[in-house]
Amino acid sequence: MEHCGAKTRSGQPCKNRVMENGRCRMHGGKAAVTHKGNKHAATPGSIYSRYYTEEETELASQMELGKVDEELRLTRIRLMRALAREAEFGNTLELDSEKREPAIVDGAALTGIEQVTTNSKVRDYSALIDKLTARIESLERTRAELAKSSPPEEPPVGKIQIEIVNAKSNASPTDDGATG
Repeated sequence: MEHCGAKTRSGQPCKNRVMENGRCRMHGGKAAVTHKGNKHAATPGSIYSRYYTEEETELASQMELGKVDEELRLTRIRLMRALAREAEFGNTLELDSEKREPAIVDGAALTGIEQVTTNSKVRDYSALIDKLTARIESLERTRAELAKSSPPEEPPVGKIQIEIVNAKSNASPTDDGATG
């Protein structure tokens, strides 16, 4: 019976029986296969980015962080939509979900006949509007703090003109020692 022979943590050769590949299950299993291209490795931002689609991954890499203006615009648009929906539907019932399943009579499903179950509810638009208003307030506060902590960038200095007033006229220029 052959032994694995791989070096253990203590430095001694492993004495477990070998598999078909010449190593034991601890030293020659599928680990080498699973480590290549490991999708489960920890990467920065991997908590959420693990679940991104390819399109979302591309969008996330293009997004500019540290600017709240776009988020503020989006939240204001969502607030306008919520206000419009509240004006349109108010306190009326709205279709929430619809479930279709085959009709069953005496334990047997009838072909061609469906049983439709609908759920309707009155949406709480005032709570949604309050949340969006609070979010806008928070974003405005963050925007003001960012503007306070980082002054606006000034454009680079262009052409400078110097006008000399009351200068003495010197007929012979002096040598300042600069080479040129």
